[in-house]
Amino acid sequence: MGWLVVAVVVVAALLCGGEGAPRSTQAGLVSPDSSSPELSCTLCKFAVAVLRDLLEKEKSEDEIVKIAIDVCIDVVAPSHPGYLDSNVCRQIVPEFKDEVLSVADDIALSPEEVCGEVVGPDCAPSYDPWRQHWNVSLPNTTKPPVLPVQQPLSGDPVNRILHLSDLHYDRSYTAGLSNDCGEPLCCRPPNAKGSGSTAAGPWGDYNCDVPYQTLENLMQHLASKQDQFDWIYLTGDLPAHNVWNQSREDQLNILKEMMDLFKKYLPSKTVFPAVGNHESAPVNSYPPPYITGQASNQWLLDALAEQWSAWLPPDALDTVKKGGYYNVKIRHNLRVISLQTNYGNPDNYWLLINSTDPAGQLAWLVQQLQAAEDNKEKVHIIGHIPNHSLMQSWSWNYYKIVNRYESTIVGQFFGHAHTDSLSVFFDEANTSRPVSVQFIGPAVTTYTGLNLGYRIYHIDGDYAGTTNTLVDFVCYYLNVSEANLSNSPKWVLEYQAKADYGMKALQPSDWLDLINRFYKDDKLFMKFFQYNTKMHSPPTCDNTCKSSKLCGLIDSRSNDPKHCPYLFPGVTMEEVWSSWNKDQSC
Repeated sequence: MGWLVVAVVVVAALLCGGEGAPRSTQAGLVSPDSSSPELSCTLCKFAVAVLRDLLEKEKSEDEIVKIAIDVCIDVVAPSHPGYLDSNVCRQIVPEFKDEVLSVADDIALSPEEVCGEVVGPDCAPSYDPWRQHWNVSLPNTTKPPVLPVQQPLSGDPVNRILHLSDLHYDRSYTAGLSNDCGEPLCCRPPNAKGSGSTAAGPWGDYNCDVPYQTLENLMQHLASKQDQFDWIYLTGDLPAHNVWNQSREDQLNILKEMMDLFKKYLPSKTVFPAVGNHESAPVNSYPPPYITGQASNQWLLDALAEQWSAWLPPDALDTVKKGGYYNVKIRHNLRVISLQTNYGNPDNYWLLINSTDPAGQLAWLVQQLQAAEDNKEKVHIIGHIPNHSLMQSWSWNYYKIVNRYESTIVGQFFGHAHTDSLSVFFDEANTSRPVSVQFIGPAVTTYTGLNLGYRIYHIDGDYAGTTNTLVDFVCYYLNVSEANLSNSPKWVLEYQAKADYGMKALQPSDWLDLINRFYKDDKLFMKFFQYNTKMHSPPTCDNTCKSSKLCGLIDSRSNDPKHCPYLFPGVTMEEVWSSWNKDQSC
């Protein structure tokens, strides 16, 4: 049984698309337009049949791995032309082998359940651990009355927060190599040289991750304007998308290099980091604390604590070492809680063993929020993966927690999607009333098809009676095409939220009003569409595209499309979800 799971999960889950594509696409290994559910189902069942035969013949682990590689090269790669090749196949199976073997020892899924889970219920009946129902208990305390937020007066103090996310630094990026290499990530050895438009530029490429000199240029730029922000939220994903050949040593080296950049260029600024899904090796591999020994990721948690010790106090580092999350007081009435969203990540195969509140993190979150409420403190929550992309029970429990503590949580700041976006949360009882907004910051990386970007949030500042709520934000971007042409990168102001969207305030109700205006006003929507990709959008967005974008702004709970009224004639909900899933990055 273990060998069967190895082959099916490694070959099918990581390299097949179809209805399983949202998870596989987030792993960075699937070309979302190159396979169909029918093909994925066929490939999965083929892998099952091959491995069943090998099992009966009692083949060794090495023989099983060799066959899995051959299946990848001979069957899977040809169905993804221009995206997968033999080089990726030969490395991806060994990369994930140990993780899958460890998980397989503790689960018992039939071949049909594996294909049903990986590809979808149309392929076979599935056991879906991501939709297991479990609940985190809330304290038996009365929710305080929700009061209108008092808007700051002109001239009141303001604090400013730099938000950086998804740097995706590629240590092997090489200018001049091909950006069209037939692998998930290009512009790096052993890719051949490119020519003309296929040659990677010196400052980056829309089909690749980011070279060191571009990240250093960003840090130099930020150092030159550091009087314009007070502290930093860094919401994860430092390594590149070459997820088929990453080692623990690779990830630790990148972690240190990136943290050293912050310490060199912004030594006076405090950084509050969150863990991304790419920090581990393999990608998405975040075993809960009960997994010990060589299979655990204590190697990563200890390294994070060491690197983050420049900014975090000892009690925060204790929970970083336990599970990658922490709580720290940063102002007299403001706390930052950093969540480890990989404990709700549907690409984290360790959760196949037990997905119920890993590390007790959500129960811990409730305790921290209740203490903040009791002490009349406000809270900013930072994390990597937005709530709508997490497994159902984790997502729904988090949504419930945000509902209960809506007066305490005054900001949510996440990343992962690579685009500039947001997600509105609604009252569970009065489903038309917005209660919170999860702001999804733009990625620094260009992967894929995006310019580089960052945000600076303005929040109510330090004075008696401050609300610590969001007042405004500004976005900056770097046009990588222009940077390559001029060999002189320029980070420029892209937009200011209140002014460019015509908003009076930035409370949840104001964002819902703006989304309703997007629906009615195509010109205003296309402005958002351009900002969404940091000024590198396609010139048009049809009704399916527009429905998908608008639904993505208000469907903040996993597998729950009920808040989405934005359907145009001839567009189905299935088409909307298919389009929305293709937008999700890692």
